[in-house]
Amino acid sequence: MASVAATPKRRRGGRRIIVVLVILVLIVVGIVVWLNVAAQAQVNASGTLTVYQAATSVSHNGTDFASALTGSVVQPGDSVKTDTKGRAAITLPDGTLTRLASDTTIKVDAAHFTKSGNLHDVTLTQQIGRTFTNVQHLVTGATFNVKGKSATASVRGTKFEVYIKTDGTMIIKLFEGHMVVTSGNQVVAMSAPSQVTVDPSGHIGDPGPIVPDPNDPFGPALDAQNAVAVGTTPGTEQDFVGASLHNGEQQTYSYSYAGGSAVKASLGYPGSAMKLTVKAPDGQSYVATGKLPTVTVKNGPAGIYTIIVGGVSGLGTQGEEPFVAVASAESCVSADIAQNHAVHRGYTAHDLILALNQSGGVPGLSNLTLTISENSVAGAIITGKGTYNGFGWSGSVVLVAHNGVFEIMPTSGTVFGMNVPAAQVVQQIAAAIGQDPSNVNPGFRVDRLFTCNSVMMVDGRVG
Repeated sequence: MASVAATPKRRRGGRRIIVVLVILVLIVVGIVVWLNVAAQAQVNASGTLTVYQAATSVSHNGTDFASALTGSVVQPGDSVKTDTKGRAAITLPDGTLTRLASDTTIKVDAAHFTKSGNLHDVTLTQQIGRTFTNVQHLVTGATFNVKGKSATASVRGTKFEVYIKTDGTMIIKLFEGHMVVTSGNQVVAMSAPSQVTVDPSGHIGDPGPIVPDPNDPFGPALDAQNAVAVGTTPGTEQDFVGASLHNGEQQTYSYSYAGGSAVKASLGYPGSAMKLTVKAPDGQSYVATGKLPTVTVKNGPAGIYTIIVGGVSGLGTQGEEPFVAVASAESCVSADIAQNHAVHRGYTAHDLILALNQSGGVPGLSNLTLTISENSVAGAIITGKGTYNGFGWSGSVVLVAHNGVFEIMPTSGTVFGMNVPAAQVVQQIAAAIGQDPSNVNPGFRVDRLFTCNSVMMVDGRVG
């Protein structure tokens, strides 16, 4: 049994980055000069690429593909392609995730925010291969579409897989939620769990039960994710996809946790025998084997957890690809903890305002109110309003973790009066953070950023 973590150290210095973010919300989002697009039209929503296994490439024109790494930004109009060993994923700011199996090509046709910072519409074209998408619940009127060669799948808040064969046949598996598949004048509604096939000519067959496919890499992944979701906090999950593992081989991953409750890990793979080992920061090891080995570390100590996957037997000459999901339990309250190289910070709207006031405030600012989005497995929407230099203003930004730092994306802003020069805005931003708002370094590596009960949660590590 792991020992109970020591009393966490609380650091006032952690508030400084939040003061920076508040200043950005209060000054930047209300300035029409910087938001000339957002003030009049929908704002493009970009995604972040994660490369689990090389190689993955990105094209900005649909033809010239270049090798891409984790953290690359995927904009509307970009195409992403994996090779015969490649595995990747595109994460949108609300946590909607599209995973790409090997030999898969997709294009992000469109992705937009609403002015309030929610995801409004997404359209993907899948040319070939397999994808698994977990769409977070969309706001009323929002859409998410995946186009194949002969049909389109439209969903709202669901988990589904699309497999497009070389001849254009489209197989759609719906694991959760509801979906509508359209082709020409044909419209078929589906409810989970079910599967449907669209032939190359566009004819949609009758929905039926999901048929197991030994070549499908997403079934074990879904099992592992479902296992760690029980008893943990949405937003804390991190996933790792390893290369094919053979008998006697090992793969190692790490997960940061500031302690106080539970860490849970699960290993999904096609079959045979693998071992999952979780080494806690206090030196304790927890081991599980079997079809879906799952480990729970109760009263988990703070620090960096080491996750080891070992190939035991029966993995064959080609090996088998492991999928590891890790999640934890965290309290949705204010926090500022750094211990054993792990960092956890929780901020309410009140914390943001208090931090601003303690920093000396912003000259000309009054009547400030802020809100933080209630629950999101990735990112946070921060909205604010008040008076600046005698003029009323309001604005929204989406804040996400991107490649270990913060990225701040304005989605709307209004200001009554135009007497705030652009030069002044630039000077204030530079004075506040001294860096690009799309690349804000908080002084530690950001692993996860999400909201629960309107508290912005930030987890990461130092060193």
